[in-house]
Amino acid sequence: MVLLHSEAILEEKGVQALSLRDVASDLGVSHSAPYRHFPSKLDLLFALATRGFSDLRDAMDLAWKENEGAIPKLNAAGAAYIHLVLLHPRRTELMFGGEVNCDMEPPDDLQQVGKEAYMGLYRIVEMGQADNVFRNDFTTETLAMSVWSAVHGFAVINERYWRLTKTEEEREIIQKQMNSLLEIVVHGIRINP
Repeated sequence: MVLLHSEAILEEKGVQALSLRDVASDLGVSHSAPYRHFPSKLDLLFALATRGFSDLRDAMDLAWKENEGAIPKLNAAGAAYIHLVLLHPRRTELMFGGEVNCDMEPPDDLQQVGKEAYMGLYRIVEMGQADNVFRNDFTTETLAMSVWSAVHGFAVINERYWRLTKTEEEREIIQKQMNSLLEIVVHGIRINP
């Protein structure tokens, strides 16, 4: 309950507006109640980032399971990633360190689920290389990071426009642009495109 409400505040008002005390007040519980789960705001932010990477990991797993072949898997993974960013832009900023200013190492569970999310994309690229669909003149890591960077960049650039769209036609334009981006990305990493 605390985590879900905190995520809603994060998306609506940003990380600066998020406080455990206000969350408690909104939920009608004592001011100390959220501190039983999250000793500090930083702990809450780490939990929100962990939730984001968990959702991303699950989306990568779904793209893997529901599609046959490296290209359909990669297209599905890219589309899922973009949609997660468009739906949760502030959480995405948090996941990639844009909102947390601290010198401490992220908790082990956050690091682990972040690696699992990345490995979902990595194994798709690895499969494409093994099947001689994707280029082998670059390492799997280089191709995976190139794909991730392109998809992440597109999503971040378009998320503000997405929030301002009012019609289905406007959202369809973004969807078409996303499909074009994914086609360009796949074209760039394919063997003999």
